[in-house]
Amino acid sequence: MRLEGYDQKPIEKPFVAPINVELVQQPDEKGTSFYFKIDGKPVYMKGANYIPSDAFVTRMTKNDYRKMLLMAKDANMNMLRVWGGGIYESDDFYDLCDSLGIHVWQDFMFAGAMVPGDKAFFDNVREEVKYQVKRLRHHKSIVLWCGNNEIDEAFNRWGWQNQFRIPPKDSAKLWNDYTRLFRDSIPKWLKEVDDSRPYISSSPKYGWGVRNSFTEGDSHYWGVWWGNEDFEAFENKTGRFVSEYGMQAMPNYSSILKFTQPQDRYLFSEVLKHHQKAGNGFDKLNIYLKNYMIDSAKISKLSVEDYTYLTQCVQYYGFKNMILIHQSKEPYNMGTLLWQLNDCWPVASWSITDYYDRAPKAAWYAVKEAYRDDGKPERDIVKPKDLKLTNPKITYQITGNQIILKSSSFAKYVFVDIASYKGKLSENYFDLEPGKNKVITFDLKELKGKAIVVRLKSLWDVVN
Repeated sequence: MRLEGYDQKPIEKPFVAPINVELVQQPDEKGTSFYFKIDGKPVYMKGANYIPSDAFVTRMTKNDYRKMLLMAKDANMNMLRVWGGGIYESDDFYDLCDSLGIHVWQDFMFAGAMVPGDKAFFDNVREEVKYQVKRLRHHKSIVLWCGNNEIDEAFNRWGWQNQFRIPPKDSAKLWNDYTRLFRDSIPKWLKEVDDSRPYISSSPKYGWGVRNSFTEGDSHYWGVWWGNEDFEAFENKTGRFVSEYGMQAMPNYSSILKFTQPQDRYLFSEVLKHHQKAGNGFDKLNIYLKNYMIDSAKISKLSVEDYTYLTQCVQYYGFKNMILIHQSKEPYNMGTLLWQLNDCWPVASWSITDYYDRAPKAAWYAVKEAYRDDGKPERDIVKPKDLKLTNPKITYQITGNQIILKSSSFAKYVFVDIASYKGKLSENYFDLEPGKNKVITFDLKELKGKAIVVRLKSLWDVVN
């Protein structure tokens, strides 16, 4: 918090648009396009949704932001969506996005709730919009202003009218106030301070239960996860620009060790339940483990460590294949922003990085490969649970900053864990072909002279 004083109000510098950006929404034979042109060129957006990186938002330093945003850049992302249920991020965040070449989809901070329609509230929002846009408009990273997250969809299809017993007259007033703010007022106020960038009133345009969500506007497709659908559902349900979709996994086991006592480390303990905030989250995770990874009868017998490993493997499998399906639809589909890049506390979630040390979860490595421009991985044809695996008898040797691995038979999702290592490996959760050397590199400086202690795990070890 600070107080600024001046004898004479500073003169505002004339605003010059730092980037030429266009959101192309044109009717075509299949619906209406939705894609970005940057400096006149269409760009396929590959990225993620970004939430506050700490529950105590002022604890974030520039170095914290740098580490988090480098995780996005190193995963070959070119866009982050700053989600409307979070905060307008610090100047450091946008400065770093500018320097890293990461485009920003910027929501205004409204999400999942209707708004008052009185003059005082509208006056307040007007000042918020003008202040934040003036603060941020010089950043070349920002390519879109978006009014809110999911309010349009929520009011029309989440059943609030019945749930809260809203009379028709009040319902009509709520909708009128909503449209007046997001479709009329904000675009008018925005034009006064930045008419160089596109604006959309809400994300998504239609919810995942509406057919139009696949043919126009941006799409939040949650049939996968919330609807228990298989990842392959995207073969027929990929929208023009998928701005939310996801799959959960446990946090890294090293994080679980920090927020549990030994007596809490059994499946679905009260402490673990407190770190799972999705409704029926563990039940949903178990559905995906059963469908893709392991016989359902074995799930309840897993240790927390092995359960963590398997959930991260299924998140890896899911994000890899969902991204590859989206990209295969280009140019019909021109963007895929997974939910989500980061976490604000150590928790079972859809994040592909861990809260502690911003360390990668398994899926981060999958996303990094799927988002590459210089050659994509192949989609998985056989589900991991249907593979005929034998004991791979993996051996390894360490040379400098390299770990050289070899196996006697095919190994799936080989997890290399270096004790006390807080960085990322060149690869992890990879497949190992029999008799072929696999070289993994790591950053020796991260270990600060400590002994290199390596543990290995593969899918065969867990399912057997």
